[in-house]
Amino acid sequence: MSGMKVDGGDGLGDGAGTALAGVPAFVGVGGVVWEPAAGRLHCDATARAVLGLTREECEEHPEALAARVLAQDMPRVFAEARRALDRETSFSLYFRLRHAEGDARWTHAQGRVVRDAEGRLQRVVGVVRDARPDVEARESHTADPTGARHADLVQQLTTALTQAATVEEVTEALVRAGLLGPAAVRSVAVCCEDHGHVLLLSSRGFPAPAVRALRMSRVEDPLPLSEAIRTGRPVFLDHAALLDGYPQLRRLLPPHDRVGYAVLPLTAQGRTFGAVGLASEGGAFPPQLRTVLLALSGTIAQSLQRALLYDRTREMAAGLQTSMLPARLPQTSALTLAARYRPAPFAHEVGGDWYDAVHLSRGRTALVIGDVQGHDVHAAAVMGQLRTALRAYLAEGHSARAALSRAGRFLAELGTDRFATCALAVLDPAADEAEVVRAGHLGPLVRHADGHCAWYPVPGGMPLGPFPEEDSPSTRIPFEAGATMVLCTDGLVESRTADIQVGKTALLRCLQSAPAPLETLADHLLTAVADPAGNADDIALLLAHRAE
Repeated sequence: MSGMKVDGGDGLGDGAGTALAGVPAFVGVGGVVWEPAAGRLHCDATARAVLGLTREECEEHPEALAARVLAQDMPRVFAEARRALDRETSFSLYFRLRHAEGDARWTHAQGRVVRDAEGRLQRVVGVVRDARPDVEARESHTADPTGARHADLVQQLTTALTQAATVEEVTEALVRAGLLGPAAVRSVAVCCEDHGHVLLLSSRGFPAPAVRALRMSRVEDPLPLSEAIRTGRPVFLDHAALLDGYPQLRRLLPPHDRVGYAVLPLTAQGRTFGAVGLASEGGAFPPQLRTVLLALSGTIAQSLQRALLYDRTREMAAGLQTSMLPARLPQTSALTLAARYRPAPFAHEVGGDWYDAVHLSRGRTALVIGDVQGHDVHAAAVMGQLRTALRAYLAEGHSARAALSRAGRFLAELGTDRFATCALAVLDPAADEAEVVRAGHLGPLVRHADGHCAWYPVPGGMPLGPFPEEDSPSTRIPFEAGATMVLCTDGLVESRTADIQVGKTALLRCLQSAPAPLETLADHLLTAVADPAGNADDIALLLAHRAE
């Protein structure tokens, strides 16, 4: 911490205000953003109060923060920081700070690591709060094992929900946390209201008939989850009481004796938008555990609301990306084509990868694959325009070299600061060859009829955009009957953990032993080569097989 500049004050500068814009504001929770490259730590007023720093100390003596962490806690603080940075995960940490009054106060910090499209550490976004109530509650229950277990539940589930990004992850957090004590979660159902209907978002453990009935239910129906959404009131029942109160469930649920049910309304910003149903082993939920669940329902609601926004944004981004790719690929008696697109792990953003195929005269087919710099709507918009322009140039009858050259000038004239890489291969079955032009992009990988595979050393030009007067050379390579060509974006072979040449070699070896049917081959290459743990980019894959 000692080398960082801390930007304090209520009147944060533009950079600090922007940095803290993504930090949620809750009472008693302060926002903190660390930007390692700039050596800055932005803290809002609440964070300064939690950390015991005045504005002057923030601006002039940032080392005061590190000096106040108790020496015995410092190794744990740095170990957790290193773990989060190395593994690029969220973090949650309790530590003690020595305040000006001389007392050591427990503080809780949690957040996440954010990297840019190239995988470089961009910032760490987090929140801090006074954790003394947590510790006091734990200490007050040391003589009460049940109370201590419930305190553990609160901490464990809160941490898990903080790290959950999707609805599925929220559901998994509820299952994994369990309910420490006499009851343990065996089934979970999470739903929300959607124009008068109950929309089941996720479920675990409930029998299929009950799940089907829930999918077809309405908010007005006399069912536990529907009533929780409609009334905003929680319900706790044992199995017998559930069947007595809702006899229509008798044919949907097995006749268990020792099962308890909790139905919690999910309320945020004063509106009940959904409900979560929990089924426990060991009978009805005891009173203490009911209190804990009611206290946690607000945290669950906030996590689910955030996850819904993430999932919907992700779905919209994927839909936008898919709509800009060709709905179908042209097939001929001589050529069979297949393609795949997989968004990056941070799929709530839109990528700039694309592929295309265009029928040309004399039985030829042009294959195009490219990547516009960036992961945002601008990149997708540029991609759409560039794809359309390149398709038009090819349709007008321009050669592969001329079409790519014109596309580069078109991109430069758009006035954008984005560049693009692209590879264009015109397959000519009549001549047993392919004309290849590439601008800063990977060349073609070909598997010949005899099984021999090779990355062809096609000379390449500069990426499209920055150098509009530069032309890319044209190269002809063999493409005889029975051959298969693979074009891909670098997301398939590139990784933060290995050199790109390692990925290219892995793809070549995978192609040598891969199955022959083209659709099966496309799935195989995408799953066998791509490294989800080390990949931070979109993947576009385009394959062409020439009939024998």
